[in-house]
Amino acid sequence: MLAKLKFNGAPVLVTGGGQGIGKAAADALAELGAHVIIAERNENTLEAATADIRSRGGTCDFYTLDVSDEQAVNRVAQDIEAKFGTLKALVNNAGNNFRTPLHELSTEKWQEIRGVNLDAVFYMCRAFIPLLLKAQNPSIVNVASSFGVIGNPLMPVYCATKGAVVNLSRQLAIDYGPKGLRVNSLCPGPTRSPRVQGYIDKGLTDPKKLEAQVMLNRLATCDEIGDVAAFLASDAASFMNGSTVVVDGGQTIN
Repeated sequence: MLAKLKFNGAPVLVTGGGQGIGKAAADALAELGAHVIIAERNENTLEAATADIRSRGGTCDFYTLDVSDEQAVNRVAQDIEAKFGTLKALVNNAGNNFRTPLHELSTEKWQEIRGVNLDAVFYMCRAFIPLLLKAQNPSIVNVASSFGVIGNPLMPVYCATKGAVVNLSRQLAIDYGPKGLRVNSLCPGPTRSPRVQGYIDKGLTDPKKLEAQVMLNRLATCDEIGDVAAFLASDAASFMNGSTVVVDGGQTIN
């Protein structure tokens, strides 16, 4: 099994890879020998993450990318094709959230969050599936959320888009599984990511209430989610296709 976890220098792209769960996934993939490519909007974060991965012996490149920009995604795909010719795995991790009741949610905010959480997954998959199909045993991991399979207060657009990512992943698994491309969704539960920690620090989220939802009585670390993303991307998960992998410490059974 250990050999199946190795990427042997194959390129893997992680969106939102400069921090949080995305960075943890990139770290795990680099440790497993992938040539990691990280992409997100914050260039400073990307530069720091790339330097960190390289300092620990990994190989890493980055692209400053707004994943909700269709043309920008296409340009990155063209550049990666020119440099690598193929792509072993794609981890669609970039996402955002907004808390409000539906009757106070503006159309502009709905479209903004949908653009990052759902439209971007469509753009990325469409642009990179041709490259993935050139690889041996390729894989897509779409990071959704436990709130893609259950509801949560004041998160209508987040729950709607993450639920859509789960089912889009199932559908892609039907179309592309016969071609050798596996597609799975990963649904993290409450995780102490920089975004969640920011909510906690601002008093917008009570960590005790989050912990009370989880049977392990704590939040996940980003590494605990990133490790599962790396596993799903690897050949060790070779018979997983169309799966919805909930990593929530028991939140959704509560």
